[in-house]
Amino acid sequence: MRHRYYGKIAGPGEPLGVVPGGPWVALEKIHGAQMLIAVAGEQVRFGKRKAWLADDEPFFGWQLVRAGLAEVARAAARRLGAAVVVFYGELFGGGYPHPEVAPVPGLQPVQTGIWYAPDLRWAAFDAVVAGDDADDGELLAFRELAELARETGMLVPPVVRTGPRPHVEAAPTRAVTRVPAQLGLPALADNFAEGLVVRPDARARPGARPTYKRKIAEFDEQRFQDSEAWDRHQRPDRAALVAWAERLTNPARIASAVSKWGRHDREVVLDEVELDVLIDLAAAFPAALQAASEADEAAVRAAVRAAAAALL
Repeated sequence: MRHRYYGKIAGPGEPLGVVPGGPWVALEKIHGAQMLIAVAGEQVRFGKRKAWLADDEPFFGWQLVRAGLAEVARAAARRLGAAVVVFYGELFGGGYPHPEVAPVPGLQPVQTGIWYAPDLRWAAFDAVVAGDDADDGELLAFRELAELARETGMLVPPVVRTGPRPHVEAAPTRAVTRVPAQLGLPALADNFAEGLVVRPDARARPGARPTYKRKIAEFDEQRFQDSEAWDRHQRPDRAALVAWAERLTNPARIASAVSKWGRHDREVVLDEVELDVLIDLAAAFPAALQAASEADEAAVRAAVRAAAAALL
């Protein structure tokens, strides 16, 4: 499966090409790290902006969410019925400094300057459907992507305004981020969104849709753009590793194991889930797993099996 680069979104004053009529949409621009999910049949691959992600690559701890995202992407691709579907989105979150929201051990913000969620999240802002790997395909209208999200549980960026182009372009750039409310989190003071992405709400060939972004002054001045690299050497303690093991043992992972082995042999399914979770934990926290004592590892394994057994 070839990697499909999304392309650069135009900034202020940059040419847009042919600008169509019809409905337009303004989306909140999420300040995160672009991550795509490509689906061809049952095969799922994850990528950064310009390359595929290696399974153990330290990219903001993405392995901690890949099992659930893979199942959601497969479900969405099945509904679309195309041979190849690529979802383009933003990986975000990792910190939310509100007294009523507990931090998630081992995580750090994907990007700084805006607070979205204590855990890692991913939201799809576009998708391309193609007949085969050689076909460049067609980008979905956002309303199609939003409907798909409602059907599958996939996140999409908040819609700020829809309608004719003049009405959409009149949407204010500066506003409090809508993402925490979308996730059911309490508000933070002065937690402003990065800006807007404005585009026609229609299908288009890749590279042919006139799309542009507007940012608030803080981000146009290149403030708050950097975050710390994922720390592969951090060593969460036993309690944190057990909590992550329980968090990663989710219905999506159970469904994946059952699809491979069926439900007739419970122990085999539990073995598959245990191995799957340990692989993702080892990829996200390699130093912690390599240094784990026998007692620590046994506690993690037991936590996975107990959580998996409760879901079977």
